[in-house]
Amino acid sequence: MPAIKNQKAPIRHVLDLSKEEKRQFLESFDTIMSDCDGVVWDFIGPIPGVDQALPLLKKKGKKLAFISNNGMRTMEEYKRKFLNLGIPSHELDIVHPALTTVRYLKAINMTDAVYCVATEVFKDYLRNEQYTVLDGPDDRFPDERAADSVRVFTDFFTEPDSPRVGAVVMDIDVNISLAHLMKAKCYLERNPDCILIVGATDYIVPLGDRMDVIGPGYFIDILEKATGRKALVLGKPGQALADFVLEQFNVTRPKRVLFIGDMLPQDMGFGSRCGFQKLLMLSGGTTMDMLRAHKKPEELPDFYMDSFADFIQLYKEVQ
Repeated sequence: MPAIKNQKAPIRHVLDLSKEEKRQFLESFDTIMSDCDGVVWDFIGPIPGVDQALPLLKKKGKKLAFISNNGMRTMEEYKRKFLNLGIPSHELDIVHPALTTVRYLKAINMTDAVYCVATEVFKDYLRNEQYTVLDGPDDRFPDERAADSVRVFTDFFTEPDSPRVGAVVMDIDVNISLAHLMKAKCYLERNPDCILIVGATDYIVPLGDRMDVIGPGYFIDILEKATGRKALVLGKPGQALADFVLEQFNVTRPKRVLFIGDMLPQDMGFGSRCGFQKLLMLSGGTTMDMLRAHKKPEELPDFYMDSFADFIQLYKEVQ
């Protein structure tokens, strides 16, 4: 397996390490924090071997936690999926982007309404905490240039804030439209204290070997450029999420944490921000060619594997 060279040192496949280096690697971390999509499972189902690797890692004394950018699933769905992989819910630590958003809004004592461009799952977590959630528009606007059409359009986007909107929240939303972005822009410009919060920042969301979909990153860029606002990123690789994770898990020795993911900017960038060791899995959104071509050192891993299944072979080889 080829080593990938960056500015500092070659990035090696873990199974290419010497037996002593493999042992040192396994002894260098106590906690694994991992992404989910593209690492634990893909669009079809679990990544082969992960159902054996996760229980093995727990048996070897490694603490497991999962940091997801996917707000499309409920926590109950996550728990069921992990239970099928041998990880019962009482042993499950997972950071969900909607719950991170809720925690932040509570921390700043937000009492105003929230305009949310996200899935219904995401919105429901806000509603469950008694936040007034505004969304839409859902109706198609007239695109003729007739006076009545212009008036309807203008009235909609200049209506007074009732209720007052204190935060615009953006995450994955497969139904996003220009009207949603324009509405978000209006709220941000009417109230200078209105904050822009985003969850997932992915530009591309891989669904399988042959299909990628456009992620929310492009729409976040549009809104930032249109308003001059800088979004607070509560998903990977945001600093606010890094602070949250370090606090929630009481991380005092970041280098004893191994962060695993399949995306370079989101996962490896997040690992760097937290000061963690970084392991890239080639089972998801990053190919070997993409890894070779990447030029940002802070978004490169320390090591790489093909998938979680390599941990099974790794432990066999150090016995």
